[in-house]
Amino acid sequence: MAQNPPPTKHHRRVVDYCSDEEEEDEEFVIEEELNKLSALIETSLANAFGFACCDELAVDENLETKRLSAHLRLILTPLSSSKKEEMKNACEECLTTLWRVLRDESCGWDKPTYRECFVLSSLRLSLCTLLEGNLQEAMECLDTALILGCPGEMARPFVRLLEKLLRRSAGGGNRASSNSLVKKQKVAAREKALVVDNVLPSSSSLVPKILHPLERMNDNATWEEFKVMYFNKDMPVQLPSDKSMPCVEKWRDLAYFKERFGKRLIPLEVGKYDDVENWKEEIVPLEVFIDEHLAPDILKKGDKNSFVSYLAQHQLFEQIPQLAMDFEIPTWCNAGQFERCNIWLGTSNTITPCHFDSYDNIFGQVFGYKFVRLYLESDSQFMYKSGGDWETTRSWNVKDNDDRDADDNSEKKETKKKFRNAQGNISRVDVEAPDLEKFPEFAKATPMDVILGPGDFIYIPSRTWHYVRSLTVSCSLNFLF
Repeated sequence: MAQNPPPTKHHRRVVDYCSDEEEEDEEFVIEEELNKLSALIETSLANAFGFACCDELAVDENLETKRLSAHLRLILTPLSSSKKEEMKNACEECLTTLWRVLRDESCGWDKPTYRECFVLSSLRLSLCTLLEGNLQEAMECLDTALILGCPGEMARPFVRLLEKLLRRSAGGGNRASSNSLVKKQKVAAREKALVVDNVLPSSSSLVPKILHPLERMNDNATWEEFKVMYFNKDMPVQLPSDKSMPCVEKWRDLAYFKERFGKRLIPLEVGKYDDVENWKEEIVPLEVFIDEHLAPDILKKGDKNSFVSYLAQHQLFEQIPQLAMDFEIPTWCNAGQFERCNIWLGTSNTITPCHFDSYDNIFGQVFGYKFVRLYLESDSQFMYKSGGDWETTRSWNVKDNDDRDADDNSEKKETKKKFRNAQGNISRVDVEAPDLEKFPEFAKATPMDVILGPGDFIYIPSRTWHYVRSLTVSCSLNFLF
């Protein structure tokens, strides 16, 4: 019989990626690479879904949607110098229209064809922009497409070409002066206090007392014991820690992210989760997130942070696969079929309200600290599950909105409230400060608490209620299976 795999070992990467940064690109010819990518759009992607997308958009009664179809047909034709400007304009008009539909209308992208059109327009625009020599703008096109649903494997050849060109552009000139510049950048970054201190601030008002600790597995427990005692019983548990992953030490120096990937765009949630009026989503460069959000919070040294922002539940490793080389999928995920990995990077005091998911979840802390409170599925009768309407089914404080009729954006705000909790899997109770007069049955629910630090992991079974609050600037990964 085969031996059990050690519980802290890993078995595979989230994304298949082979770094070619050290390779010599002497044989690299940009025209050939561009032709390959252009042909990919005109043949493989066009035949897979592009032409069908055109046909579906064309039969829509909306004239604007019909124009999208006409533009997309042009986008799918072979790229030539004579048509480059016309094709670029078609891409930009498609993207402008689709952005407006996504942001301004209550239904958002209610058709798969909208997302498909956005992805194809973004990929083509990246090539048109690249031909003009605007490498960073071309990468921003790809990042936006990836953020809004482009599959990572589809965009990867485009991203890799741009990475090669950006490295070549940055590597020009004298090697010594280039190395000197890099050293100066590293020193400057560290002077800005970009290193996260992996110490839990005991004096911070953010740190709760643990009265009902989550059960912890023995450090020598086997994978089979995990499956029999916890996975098969849908029982949450704290798993053995693993600080051997390169990301645990490497990523807490935010200068690494800033120097390597600072220009890359990311989706950001800005504002406290319970402040519906001011909460918003933005797409910003990673370096802006670090300099304007994370660095100021690090300098507070554990004091309560009033400015909250979160790179939340994002598949960053499809977008920047190099980062996936710094960790591997935990062996515990062998209990099921691995689906995806998300990153959660943010300031202190970010909150994910109490909810449940349909996937099993291995949640791991990379750096910083988070407080997690869990409730078994059997406590669902006490959790006051939301019905989907954000305004009427939540217990978080909401400002009086009697003056909304005078607000030109009132309809948009109402729509935003309704759709933020459309899944109906969120508890109406603030589990750290419950209103037991309004939710008396909640007192019967039994919490399980844990504070996670660097290298700590927990298993959260599907349909297990869980609430998460960051105690410091922190980064987490969750592996869904």
